[in-house]
Amino acid sequence: MNLAFLGMYIGMALAGRLIIGFICLTGLLIYKFQRRHLSMFDAIESFLRSDNKLVPIRYSYSDIKKMTRDFREELGQGGYGKVYKGKLRSGRDVAVKLLGKTGANGKDFMNEIATI
Repeated sequence: MNLAFLGMYIGMALAGRLIIGFICLTGLLIYKFQRRHLSMFDAIESFLRSDNKLVPIRYSYSDIKKMTRDFREELGQGGYGKVYKGKLRSGRDVAVKLLGKTGANGKDFMNEIATI
């Protein structure tokens, strides 16, 4: 009886460690994935705030599609995507750059945005 109880206790302890380890590993992978994608956006937003004293405004993709009328009027194309003409609700014309290449670190994209 003692030997069976000891075996069951060791098995449960190992299973618990595996489950906790799996949960921790999954959490770490999710955290790393989010940080990798956020770092580019953080760099862009800090560039907009510090160099140009601009405050970025976030729009949903559906709002951007409405502003550009489903990306109808193309103004040009840069190294990282196409630029479309759009109109804000206030009536102000805007240039909307649709990022095409996502493999870059964001510095070249920021330079392109600064020239617009």
